[in-house]
Amino acid sequence: MKSSIYLFNLCGLFFIAVGIFYGFFTDFSELVGFPALLLVGLMALMIGVYLWLTDRRVGRQPQDNDDAEISDADADYGFFSPWSWWPIVSAGAAAVSFYGFAMGWWIVPFGVVLGIVALVGLTYEHDRGDFAH
Repeated sequence: MKSSIYLFNLCGLFFIAVGIFYGFFTDFSELVGFPALLLVGLMALMIGVYLWLTDRRVGRQPQDNDDAEISDADADYGFFSPWSWWPIVSAGAAAVSFYGFAMGWWIVPFGVVLGIVALVGLTYEHDRGDFAH
């Protein structure tokens, strides 16, 4: 985690410095590049500070130890449905909704309805028995 902290904080400081120099070289007349570079730097610093605070709270992680084994980082990542079709339906609902934003607002309600169906299906898929979809 230490290397990630250094990387994000260094990138943040770099983009803020480049944004300030870019602003001076364009006399702050170009109103897209200067704020964009500053915001990229601030977002990188935000991630770096979050990782730093998490590192202070959690302590030394296996990825910080050069002699660590793969099994040292073994953890429970949660329960995942191996044969679930609902994530595909959720992706389809998002695709229909975004297509509606791009092509016509009348398509968006179809994506929203499909998204609600996918959310309910994903939430309640294990309430009807083994591998019930």
